[in-house]
Amino acid sequence: MKKSPFCFIGSKSTQPHGFSLIEVVLAIGIFLVTVLALVGLLGPTLQSVDEVEKTDEIASVVNTVNAFLQSSPEIAPSASKFNAIYDAVANNGYATILVFRKYDTSDNIGLKIGFVGETASTVSNSDITSGSSVLAAGTVYRVVLTPSSVIPSDHVTDNDVNTYPRYTLTKSLIGADPYPEGYFAMEVRIFAEDPSLTYDVDTLPDGTAASPANLQGFEPMFTYNTAVVR
Repeated sequence: MKKSPFCFIGSKSTQPHGFSLIEVVLAIGIFLVTVLALVGLLGPTLQSVDEVEKTDEIASVVNTVNAFLQSSPEIAPSASKFNAIYDAVANNGYATILVFRKYDTSDNIGLKIGFVGETASTVSNSDITSGSSVLAAGTVYRVVLTPSSVIPSDHVTDNDVNTYPRYTLTKSLIGADPYPEGYFAMEVRIFAEDPSLTYDVDTLPDGTAASPANLQGFEPMFTYNTAVVR
């Protein structure tokens, strides 16, 4: 048998090679760095989503409250809506509105809004709980109305910057020196509360009375100013 005239000296094997240990370690390192970078981005992304949802939630409550104050016929069905709102705030130095979604008898969810213990449009404990059932479908928003700094100083008393409410009305709507303005400006603070079987419209989550003085220990979701006109 003749030998081939070609001689392949030092030729490499055609068998496939696996990855070396160094290559595997580098690949794992690159993968871990990429994963850590993505995890780092996940936190701010989720926070941004949460902030957007919270902003939408606040906007919805603000729009609901403003529409209620400006146009709800239930506040004073047969009298002046302006007078009813003014008197509600003047009586105790503040007025409280509750806003929440509520299950009806057919388990449909509808919006419920009303004053606590003031005017014809009221919300009571029976609107939030009934026996062993919680009727409120989600967060209950406590909206506190107090006189605004926009009101002329001769119509209010400035209690102090660290006092809540800061301003107290000094004039009623009747009498020898009635409130003369054609508008009533209010500061609005919105607080979020979780409903439960023990929920009480007149009590805060810490068990204290639902007064502005006690609310100073709670951070409002949002604060803004609004007004109603005669």
